[in-house]
Amino acid sequence: MTAPLMEQLVRQALILDEQALALLQSASPEADAIHDSRVAIKRLRALWQLLRPWLRRDHHKAFDHNLRDGARALSGARDTHVMATTLGKLAGKAGKPQRKAISRVQKTLFPADNHADSSVCQSATRESLQQDYRRWQQLSLVLSDHELLVSGLARTYKQCRNHSLAAQGSQQAQPWHALRKWVKYLLYQQRALADCGLAAPFKDADLNRLGKWLGKLHDLDVLQTHLQQHQTKIEPVSDLQQALAAISEQARHLQTKCDSAS
Repeated sequence: MTAPLMEQLVRQALILDEQALALLQSASPEADAIHDSRVAIKRLRALWQLLRPWLRRDHHKAFDHNLRDGARALSGARDTHVMATTLGKLAGKAGKPQRKAISRVQKTLFPADNHADSSVCQSATRESLQQDYRRWQQLSLVLSDHELLVSGLARTYKQCRNHSLAAQGSQQAQPWHALRKWVKYLLYQQRALADCGLAAPFKDADLNRLGKWLGKLHDLDVLQTHLQQHQTKIEPVSDLQQALAAISEQARHLQTKCDSAS
């Protein structure tokens, strides 16, 4: 006999916490382990979001912020790696003069020997995951499969649709970032339900593709902000201008693609 959907989702969450904790046991986890831990945390946040209609607002906020803070503790090393990689890709697409300028910016802000000690950050993330594990163990919600679908997943889709309408045509970063969050929630919720044997109502491939484009758009915004905050380190100023121009051009290209897909 198949276990109730709610019971299967709790089991999934406990496994995700266990897997993420195992990935962070090493004193110096590999970049892939950090990435996989962050993905696990996103999936856990998506599961809590699925249950939002039946949780007190303050409880859900505490559960979500605990995981958010755990992910942020790992973001430093990840963001540095992604920013350096993004600059490298922009340089690879640029013409020779612009390519040299972007490469100089990359070497100035992201030297190859810049490795920060992340042991304290990993400890904070492990504490967040352990707290989350206990919360899933203590959860006592009793919900029908029908309720989870028509009130939980449907709510996520509505939020996703509303944010899509708000972002379309916008040249600002924030609406797209808000959409990115809800697209990820919907994608991970569908995958969780699919693992329980339920067919996904929306095309997984379409959501995944849109989520990746929105993620790249977010990475460009983070990079742009970082360059602007550290512009005094970049000489000559023309190098900064070339790098920012390349970021803006790629962002416009991605926004057009997201517009057509959202």
